[in-house]
This record gives sequence, C-alpha cells and structure tokens, in this order.
Amino acid sequence: MSKLSKRTREGLLKTFAVLTAVTTIMSLSGFMYLAPNWASAAVPSDYGLVEGNTISAAGSDDPDVYIVNDWGYKRLFLSPQIFNLYGHLGSFANVKSVSAATRDAFPTSGLFRVDGDEKVYGIETTGEDVASLHWVNTSGSQAVADDPNFFKKVFVINAAEFALYSVASEYSSVNQVPAYTRGGSVSSPTPVAGNVSVSLASSNPSAQTVTQGSYGVNAMVMRFSGTGTVNELSFKRGGAGATTDYDNLYIYDGARRLTAGRTLSSSEGTVTFISLNVAVSGTKDLTLVGDHSSTAGAGNVNNFSLTNVKIASGTVSGYPVVSNNFTVSGSDSGGLTVAKSGSVANPKVGQKATALSEFKVTANTEASYIRRIQLYNGGDVKATDLTNLYLEVSSVKVAETAAMTSDGYAVFDFGAPGYKITKGDYKIFRLFGDLAGKKSETIKFYVEYAADVLGIGDQYGYGMKATITDFDSSATGESHNLTLQGGVLTITMNGPNATNVGTTTSDTILARYSFAAANNIEVKKTRLVLCLDNLGSGTFTNAAATTNGWYDLEDIKVVDEDSGTVLVGPADGSTFTASEATGCPDSKTGAAKTFTDMYDLVASQTRNLKVTADIKTGNTNGTTDTAVALDSTDIIKVVLDGYGEADLSGTSGDVAVLKYTGTSTAVDDSDVVPNADLSGNNMTIQSSSLTLGLSSSPTSTTYVKGTSGIDAVGITFAASLASDLKVTDITLTGYVKDESGDTLAVGVDTNDSSVTVGNLVSAVKLYDGDSGALISETPSSNNLNSTTGTIVFNNLAWNIPAGQTKKLLVKTNLSSNAPSGSNDYFSFDINTTSDVSAVDNNSATVNAGNSDPNSNTTGTVKVTVSSAGTLAVSLAPSNPISAPVYWGQADTEFTNLRIRSTNEAFLIERLNVFNLGDTKADVLANVDQVKLTYTNKAGTSLTSVGSFNQDTRPSVSFGFTGDNRPYIPKDSSADIKVTALMKTKAQGATSEVNFSIDFSGVNADEFRAVGEGSGTVIAGDTSGSTIDDLSGNNMYAYRAFPKVEQISLSSGTPIGTKDVLKFKITVMGLSDSKILFDDPASVGLKFEAVASGGTDADLVINLYDADSGALYASQQTQVNSVQDSPTVNASISFTDWEQDVEITGGQSKTFRVEVAFQNFLQTNDYFQLVMRDEASQITYVDGARSGEDQMVTNVASIFKSLPMNGPIFVTP
Repeated sequence: MSKLSKRTREGLLKTFAVLTAVTTIMSLSGFMYLAPNWASAAVPSDYGLVEGNTISAAGSDDPDVYIVNDWGYKRLFLSPQIFNLYGHLGSFANVKSVSAATRDAFPTSGLFRVDGDEKVYGIETTGEDVASLHWVNTSGSQAVADDPNFFKKVFVINAAEFALYSVASEYSSVNQVPAYTRGGSVSSPTPVAGNVSVSLASSNPSAQTVTQGSYGVNAMVMRFSGTGTVNELSFKRGGAGATTDYDNLYIYDGARRLTAGRTLSSSEGTVTFISLNVAVSGTKDLTLVGDHSSTAGAGNVNNFSLTNVKIASGTVSGYPVVSNNFTVSGSDSGGLTVAKSGSVANPKVGQKATALSEFKVTANTEASYIRRIQLYNGGDVKATDLTNLYLEVSSVKVAETAAMTSDGYAVFDFGAPGYKITKGDYKIFRLFGDLAGKKSETIKFYVEYAADVLGIGDQYGYGMKATITDFDSSATGESHNLTLQGGVLTITMNGPNATNVGTTTSDTILARYSFAAANNIEVKKTRLVLCLDNLGSGTFTNAAATTNGWYDLEDIKVVDEDSGTVLVGPADGSTFTASEATGCPDSKTGAAKTFTDMYDLVASQTRNLKVTADIKTGNTNGTTDTAVALDSTDIIKVVLDGYGEADLSGTSGDVAVLKYTGTSTAVDDSDVVPNADLSGNNMTIQSSSLTLGLSSSPTSTTYVKGTSGIDAVGITFAASLASDLKVTDITLTGYVKDESGDTLAVGVDTNDSSVTVGNLVSAVKLYDGDSGALISETPSSNNLNSTTGTIVFNNLAWNIPAGQTKKLLVKTNLSSNAPSGSNDYFSFDINTTSDVSAVDNNSATVNAGNSDPNSNTTGTVKVTVSSAGTLAVSLAPSNPISAPVYWGQADTEFTNLRIRSTNEAFLIERLNVFNLGDTKADVLANVDQVKLTYTNKAGTSLTSVGSFNQDTRPSVSFGFTGDNRPYIPKDSSADIKVTALMKTKAQGATSEVNFSIDFSGVNADEFRAVGEGSGTVIAGDTSGSTIDDLSGNNMYAYRAFPKVEQISLSSGTPIGTKDVLKFKITVMGLSDSKILFDDPASVGLKFEAVASGGTDADLVINLYDADSGALYASQQTQVNSVQDSPTVNASISFTDWEQDVEITGGQSKTFRVEVAFQNFLQTNDYFQLVMRDEASQITYVDGARSGEDQMVTNVASIFKSLPMNGPIFVTP
C-alpha cells in the first residue's frame, strides 16, 4: 500500500509508522493514489513522545502496551509474544509509562499491512489475544472517500506477526472494518469532516468539595467527537458562588496547557478561549482547569456551562453542557514555592544530555505529589533543536519528554501518584537534554504560570498553589540565561559514560562525539589515539607500540549514528603504530593512527558520530615490546586528536585536514571549538562474571496451606559484558521458622524440629521471571526436610546474554500440612558462590560472584504460611441507587455485592438474598425471578436464577458446585450482581410500591465459601470473616414511568416569542402499557420560571408537540408572578390539556415550551425555565389500577433525569 519513508529506506528503524513524508504514493486493490498530508488530532510531540515510542498507562483500567506513529495513532500489541517479535524496540523496560489521558489522546488503529506487501488488512479480535485479518479490497480513492485518515492509520507489521493471525474473508469497504478495541478504539470511517459534537467525557470530575487556594483543579472534561478544528470555547460560571473564587482558568490537552490564564468577567461570569486550533479526528478530550483563590468564599458553590463552541468550519452540536458543582470548604490547601537554583554553564552546540536549567520546589504546609511540570523556553533556540529532555532529582531521572511542543514548552507528565516531596522539604530539579542550534542562540527556561507546577497535597488531595519567587520570566535574575557556545565547527564529546566492556566483543562503542558546522566543511583527516591504564592501577602507562600496535583491538571505525554509515576506517589496532605524546592521561604516550577517509559536514546540521572496535583479548600478540596486549581489568580510552595540534591542522589550519567545501581555504584552528584533544571515558575490560541480586518482586506474602504455584522469591542474575552465560547448576537453600523464632534456620526450625521447609513445601520449580518459561521442575536432590536444607537443580540450560540481567523466579506448591501455630515462615536463598555454575562463550566455568542476595537467615523476602484465609462481604461501589422500575422489566439491577478475600482464593458454594424490612406482599407481587451474575475461576461470566419463597422475609437461596462456583481471587475481590425479572400486569404486579433485595449472610446456612488452598469453610457465622446482612437501595415499581431527556436549545435574548425548553419523554414500560396526560385537574407537568423582569405584564407560555406542532396546553401568568428576586420562583403548571397526550410503552414524544416575552427591558434581565427534582413535578395516568383516571406522581430524587434547566435568556 505505501512506500516507506525516505528515512526508513535509509535504514533508520523507525518502528511501524507508514506515512512520514508530505505526500506518499499508496495503492489498494491495484489503484495508485497520492495521499494528502492531513492533520491529525494529536501528534506524539504534543506529549513529549516521538514516533516509535512504546507506551503503557500502567495502573489504569487498560495497562496494555501500544506503539505510536507520527500521525497521532497507536496500535496495540495483542500479546507479549507479538511485542517480542520486534527486537529493535528493546524489552518491556523501554516502554514509557504515561497517564491514561496521554494514552487516550492517540486513537487506536486496527489497520495493518505486511512489510513488502501492498495489501491493507483490518484486524478483528475474536478472543483474548486472538484475532483474524481481513483484506480491505477497495481502491485507494474509495478508502480515502470513506475515511480521509485511512492511510495514516496503517501500521506495518512483519511476516512473523502476520503468521500468528488467521486470514478471514475479504472486506469490500472501509466501512466494514470493525472498531479495534482492547482499552481504546478508532472507528472507521472517520465522521464527516466539519461536524463535531460535544459531551461530558467519562473522566469528567464528579461534584466535590475543594479547598481554598487549590490550583490546577479539573473543572470540566469535554469530549469532542467527529472531525474538525476547535478554535474557540466559551464558558459561564453558575451556582451560588462568585467570579472572585477563581484566580485563573485554562484549557488543557492532557498534561499540556494550551492557553494562557483567563479570568472570569466580573459582570457576567463568562470566559472565552480563542485561537485553540485543536484538531478533532474521532474523539478528543479537553479539560477546563481552574485555580481557586485563597480567598474563595467558604460555602460558595460554582459550576461551569460550556455555552459556545466555534470550529473552523461545519456545525457543532451537544452544547451547552454543564459541569458538576464545586463547593469551597473553609480549609486552605498547602502551598509550593518554586525558585531558581544553582548555576548552569553555557552549553555547546551538539551536546547530548547537557544541563539546561535548575530549579527548586519546596512543599510548605503539606506533602506534595508532583504530577506535572510545564517549562517555557524564553530563549531563541528553536524548539526542534531541544530534544530528549528529562528532569533529574539527585541524579535520578524522574520525568522525561522526547521533544518540545511547537510553541516552546517542555511538558513533563509524572503520572499518578506523582513524585513525592515531604512536608517542609524541597527537591532540586535539574533539566537535561540534547542540543542542536547555532552559536550565540539562547536558552531561558522558566515557569510561566503557577498552574504549570501541579503538586497534589497529601492532606486534602488538591493542587497546591505554587508561588514562583524568581523563576517566572526570561530575565537574567529570573532564569538561567544560557548562550550556546561554538565556532565555525563545534565538536562535542557525548559519552558513553565510563563502563565495563567484555574481553571478547564486537562493535563496542568507545566514544561518541558530534560535529556542528556553521558552514559546509570537508573533513579530510581524522586522528584517533588509544590510551591504556594497565590492569586498572589508577595510573595510565605509555601505550605506544610502533611496531605491531594494539593487536587485541580490531575493526576500529567511525560510524554516523543516524544513518549507520561507516565514515572512517575500519582499521585494526595493529595499524596504530604512531606514537602520540599528548592526549592520554598522566602525560603518557598513546598509540595513534591518522585516517584519510573524507566526509562532509553540512551547514546548520549536527552529525552524530561514534567510535567502535572489537575487543579480542584472546589474540596472540607477541610481546608487549612490539605490541600492546590487553587483558581483564585493563582500562582503555580513545582520544579524538585536536584539530589545532601540529600533527593535524596546526595553528593556521591545513586544507589537507579541514577545508571549506568547494574552496581551497582551510578551516583555521581558531574557528574550531574546542581545537584541543577530546577524550572519551574509561572503558574497563572485564572477564566473564555473574552477579546475584534480589528482585523487587515478589515481595513477602502470606499464603494458606495447600496453595499451588506461589511466587516465593526472585533472584536476579546479571552477566557482565564479557560474555553470554549459560547457567547449568543452581542449588537453593531453604530457611524456616515458626512464630516464636526470631531468625530463620537452615532446613529445620531451631525451636521445633517438626517445622521444616519440606513439611511446608511440596514442590519447588524454577522459572525465567521475565519470559515465564519453565527452567526446571525436576530437582536432582531434595534435602529440605533436613538441616542440610538444600534443593539442587542440575543440567540446566538457562541463557543470560552478555550485559543483561534476568530474573530467576522460584515458585512453590504448599503442602496441605497445617502450620505449627497461627503461621510458619520459609524463604529460599543461594548460600554460597559455588551454588551457581555457568559456562561462558569460551566454555569456561563461571560461578556466582556473590551469595545470599535474600539475606540468608534474615530472609528479606519470605513466605508466611497460614491455616486459612478470610472473607468480607460489602456493597460494591457500583451498587445501584434508588430508581424507578417498570412491570415486566428484565435484568432490573437491585444490588451489587463485593466479596474480598485475604490470604487465599475462595469458591462460593451458597449465597442467600432476601428482603430485610419492606412489605412482603409488595416483594412477592412484583418480583418474578432473581438472577445472580458472577465470574467463575476460568473468568467466564455465569448466571444463576431463583425465586422468592413465602417466608416472612422472602428469600432466595443459591447453591453452586464444581466449575460453576463464583471465584474470589487471593487478596482481591469479585462482584456479584443481583438483578430481577419484574412481574407483569397479568402476573398481578402492583404499582407505586418500593422495596429492596438485600444480602442475607449472618447465619450459618445462608452463606458458604471454601478456601481454594486450605479447604477451610467460611459460613455466615464463621469467626474472623465479615459476613453480615447488607441492605440494598429501594427500587420503585410502576406499570410505566416517564424518562425525561432534555434536548439542547440555544440561549438568546428575552424578546419576542421563543422556545425556552425542549425535552423528550420516553415511556419506560412494556408495549401493553402507556401513560396519559389528560383531563384530571392534577395531571400535568410543573415548571418554575427563574427570572428578573417580565413584571406588570402577562406572559403566555405554551406546550407544543415538537414534531407535529400540536398545542397541548397553555398558561398565562398573572402580573408579578414571575420572580423579581432570586428566592421567589413562579409555578407554571400545564394541567388544562387542549387534547389528550398518550404515549405507549417503549415510545417517545418530544415537547417544546414556548414563551411570548414581555417587559424584559432592563440590562441583564433574564429568564430560565426549569423542572425541579422535587415530588409531584410530573403527574400522569398509567392505567395500573381499575380505572384510567388513577394518577401517578413522581417521587423526589427517583426520576434520575431531573432536574432540567433550560437555557438562560438575557437582555443585553
């Protein structure tokens, strides 16, 4: 379908993104198409990412791993197996942790093509980690017509991944490609360009109480759907608060602030954000963020309405939308102080990981978790010349972003919970990054707004106001004002850091440096010098070998890191026969060679180079009189000889070394910065070795007897860079103690000889903790029942690559033997270095370099063995609130139970529900069946159905056996949903009654669970577990009830005749039911007018059918009945019906209320029509009783669609 970008064709492994050029030729079904470069909703640089980054929002509801492309789309790795097919991405350790908001900013695509094949496939997931592919057999022009962003969503996969899928039937249209979902989705096709709808996002904050001075508080999260460009958003503050409750308001896209701070207008409480230029393609979430004033009024209530949205072209629907209420408490949030700190040296053009700024953040009155920091560069270096930025605290990286935003911001998203600063403490943040740019350009990072440093206080849980004392402008005293250093040619050494290297290696990097040229330059000579610290004594030695050079170094070359092109060399160390008197430490001579390979430097571009070599200490070198022989513990370094030295350019330059392209003019040494030697770091040659450590997982955990497959300990095995290692033998030592023991003993407890590791553990297995592969489950010997305390595994073949660390995971099965008391304890460790044997690439035996990573008798990580676990039953957070239900309603949700286990998993065998205290007749007359929905051990959702008995407290008992039992995982929880099938009219259902379905668990015969490991039975009366009766919320039964949905109307001025409220009533009921609004005097709809104005005149208010235009009811208000103060509201009741209104169950009717305005003459006079969430606002006839003149009225807070608040009409 698509040709790869030029960068990819040149060998840059840029992962899977297909489209990176301005236009790209693509083909589908044989049709060639020139695809335009459309804009996408978000790009990786907006969030500090680059194309090809792998990301995951660990800890969220979707921890899966994705990869992003240049166009702002991501693809999911369906399984770890697929991820591991792409070795150039590195391991899972390279996956960047991002917030859920950042992850969701990139829509998920399911469009793939195989490398080398033009066909595009749509993926269809058919099960967990299972999917099939469908060829999208359509022309390129039709694909783009169906979805303008089609080609931007295509990811290239390799043949190995393609082989893992089955190929299903073809799709003939883009429209057939299903939404690709597993935590995120992108629908094909994209909605018609120019049409955008807005709604509240699922992450919109709930109503809450905020502190005075709380900053960076999310006030409203808006979801824009469709395709278009959002340019302007307008909001209006509402509620019994004040405009002065807010210092500033902003619009954020994830962690990135898009706007400057805005204040609310004091007269109208409005604020408008312009020039946003936010692209929407699919869905896009934007957040209104507020800074609460430290003098915000205690008890004040504020909310925000999105009153207007402007896009570049097309239509917008869905607004106004209204946020939830924010009530100001009388407490003050803590504060942060941000200040410039330390000093930062001027960097050089081309430097990598160089210091760019430094600042101090102090948590004053409560501890703070730093969630985001946004820094602005007030200097003139281009944003694209600052890359790979990161923040360090005490030399530890705490946040990173791959690139600046296009408008000059470095945005650091720390995620949740954030980086902690304890109360009264401070942390010094140092900013580092890679630097291009030009000589004399400037860098001036600072914090533009207090909200740009978001720290969540640990006491109140809200953003702490940041006071920026001297780090809030580009002025010299307010920020680190840095000036880029360089000449016509700037050379910068960029590492690598001093490290260990192997005795037998290939292409080991000895030095990295960059050339940044202001003019086009030809480099015609390069001189490298080799230096030696023999056996790592701490002092370098003379290392020139003018006869045979350095035979143990081979294939020495200079490589362009960006293209992979070899620019200089290769040459073996045996050719380094020149003696170099300068450059090596301690004034020692080095071995040098001058290369005459020529390459170009392009003006205003930085060329990144590396010096590599193969280390072969096993070579036969002759004597050290004629050649340098290398060995383990030797330290070597490479030096780039200075271009101002006599053996190269000299002080006046040399056209045979450096010259300006196309001229005969040499580059003078004064124009080279620096013109002296540039030295790489020390590389220590290290022989094969193996270092043990304690893994961070698993940690000490409690299990009950009989549990299988527990993780007992993780031990890390680190191979040095010298060689790969194959581990062949491992001996584990087991330690044990009972409750009375202070320390663990080898094999057998010192206080009670019956307590042994072998008595507690029935099996031990070894696993690769990274891949999950089984290493061995058949020990050669087992002495865990004796004081020898060992279990031995021989003839293993576990491979550890050179320079890598792998985890040995020790898993055990616990025996069914009970502990000696309440608990016994055991652990495993490697007791001596000889307990591990491995072989290296030369077949030499390598033992562990250290022992006891798990602290032997102390046991850092140990397993506690208990007799049994415990259970607790509570109402789940998703337990439904009181609501109306109708006759015959299926799957009516009454109660959600959450059952939590401790120490072991449980299987539920009996569970009872009952009605605790309502009228028995009401329950039995209305509930036909009760259904439980739950999950078994296999993860399958199952159901069980029963009916109430005739007891005084009607109950249903559910029994479960075998694989059908509800499963509660160890130290976790599972929810059981209780729903009901409501009875119908024919079954004798009754109306306007309410009752609950409750959990009955206090008695022995009402609840039974069995521990999966221990077999322990927990019943309702079992001590140690919390199994009590629990009351659900009452549901209100009706034959039918109205569901009211407000339909958006635009606000305006109270002049003339206008619609002031529009709504739809859907009858929730079976098709044999209906509701009527007709002649009885009390039947009707009740509204209230909230207004200032309209006095001394009658207002005619009419209720119409919005579709047919039929007049249903009318009311004429009396003089002075419309409110003229904020506390008096007029009642508007439509009870005198011009014609009967009848709506059948399952059907809807749309209404509109029209007002003929009069006497709204004063500026800011306003009018709004509302329906309150109060009793008797809706009265109707439902036919539930013998005559159809029997009325039903709503109960306050039960009809959840109320209140309705119409738009506000204001006199300008």
